[in-house]
Amino acid sequence: MEKVPDGIIALHSISGLKHWDESGSHQDASFFAFTGLTNARGAILVLDGTEGKSWLFVMPRPKMFGPEFGSDLQGADAAFVEPGPAAESALKIDHVVPWDQFISFVDSRRKSNPKLVMYVDSAGQTGAMSGLVSDPPGMAAIENPHTLWRDAIHQQWSDLEIKDAFHILDEVRSIKSPAEQALLRKAAAITAQGFWAGALAIAPGKTQRQVEAEVIRACLDAGSDGPSFWPWVRSGPYAMGNVLFEAFVDYNNLDRTMQAGEVVRLDLGCDFQMYKGDFGRTIPVSGHFDEGQSETMELLNGAYLAGVSKMRPGATPQDVFKATISYIEQHQADLKSAMAKEAAANALKQPNLPLHGLGVDMAEGAPKTFQAGNVVCYEPLLTAGNQAFFVEDTFLIVSTGYEILNPPLPYSAKDIEQALAKRRSN
Repeated sequence: MEKVPDGIIALHSISGLKHWDESGSHQDASFFAFTGLTNARGAILVLDGTEGKSWLFVMPRPKMFGPEFGSDLQGADAAFVEPGPAAESALKIDHVVPWDQFISFVDSRRKSNPKLVMYVDSAGQTGAMSGLVSDPPGMAAIENPHTLWRDAIHQQWSDLEIKDAFHILDEVRSIKSPAEQALLRKAAAITAQGFWAGALAIAPGKTQRQVEAEVIRACLDAGSDGPSFWPWVRSGPYAMGNVLFEAFVDYNNLDRTMQAGEVVRLDLGCDFQMYKGDFGRTIPVSGHFDEGQSETMELLNGAYLAGVSKMRPGATPQDVFKATISYIEQHQADLKSAMAKEAAANALKQPNLPLHGLGVDMAEGAPKTFQAGNVVCYEPLLTAGNQAFFVEDTFLIVSTGYEILNPPLPYSAKDIEQALAKRRSN
């Protein structure tokens, strides 16, 4: 509220049911982060910076969901919140009222403050992936709920100034409480079970889909609520950075049969109580890296860890990127294999260094400056010979630097080979 003294933030919950093919219902990330309501439908949270009050506007229970609906969903798991003092006390929200009061509420705030600003969440990368452009120019959007919410407000109050709240919300959410850190640590421990199940399923003649299934099975067996994101099992040329997101528009998820001599990007995350896991490694399809692949892995790991060493409060993502690139520059002349030389040249020409926050959303923004309590993922990519090499951990920024939240995973080609061989022999 302190960040919006000129207006109000209005966050809309999800309103529909999960799709048939989804593993479970997923609440809007910011709505959940600021209410704790996992399943609430048809609700609007308002954080009023002009008066320092919180409001929750809730829809009445639809007729299709009679009193018998949701008998197992109570409290913070309820699908429909009953307005009144009981909900206000339980949720620590100042006012919980029927949502037919929302329009009159905004009208009253505009009367008391003619320059009122309405802040709505665009949801960053997650929102953009929901269908930012879903119709030709001049027609209203039909898919992205964040865009539709903004359009609905503009249609009701055409002269009201509307601003994007994502960066405000993301900044507040980026500092994880000890309770959140514990949930992220648990999600990471579960994700590790999925990682090893996936790594051991990789073999010549197997399809990527078969490996994906092993990841999901292991995560659920370990106590996950479902995938944080559908596993990225990308082999051979499908691991290249320029085609990674093609799978998001392909019915078959760019499935292919893995071949000996290739490497696989095994990148996955499993949910635990709404919090996400996200990390991975590069795995050889045949169980062994060749000489060029091994040297490229050595270059990748050295550059990665050089960047990671810069993670501390007060540093920036740019400090991490600079250290990674500097390492490649310093070691480029010593490389022997054609593959490693090509990987270094490509990285210096066009670096691929994603770094993002992690929490109740897979794509929380990267902090401008690291602070204790930030949880981030760093996942640089080197490419050469139509192959891609990737590494990623989940990091918690602490007062003395950083801590790796996920269980330890091997980095070097040799250690990955030995870990696979040992687990397969057990």
